[in-house]
Amino acid sequence: MERQRLSRRQFATTAAALTAVGLAGCSDDDDDGENGDDEMFETDDPGALTLFFETEDGEPVSTGFSVLIEHEEEAYSSNYAEGIEDGELSDINLIHEGEYTITVESEDGEFDDVEETVTLEEDEDEEETLVLEGATPDSELEDEEDDE
Repeated sequence: MERQRLSRRQFATTAAALTAVGLAGCSDDDDDGENGDDEMFETDDPGALTLFFETEDGEPVSTGFSVLIEHEEEAYSSNYAEGIEDGELSDINLIHEGEYTITVESEDGEFDDVEETVTLEEDEDEEETLVLEGATPDSELEDEEDDE
């Protein structure tokens, strides 16, 4: 079977037709000029969340754990294991208002998982302190470094 070659005119006509068909699916006739699909990507404007991690004695803890922040309703989650300094994880900018579940997991089984919920409202910053019973405080880690 022999392959037929297209003339320049046939090629140009076919290419133009395929481009028109492809672009036809991209247009939207909403009167407000917004694409209807954008609704599933809308975000709220909640305030920033700051988390504090400390031992039962109130000493800051900055290492040896990871943090999972989940918004069940919006199917949104965010993980943190770095960027925690002096027991503080700050400027956590989340994209939805509402209730979040915060889960702190020990990386080496030093303490039991800690779970808290926090509700973020529009433009209202929130702070939450999580007590990690049995975690090694930053001061003990600094003492070990000084001994070396």
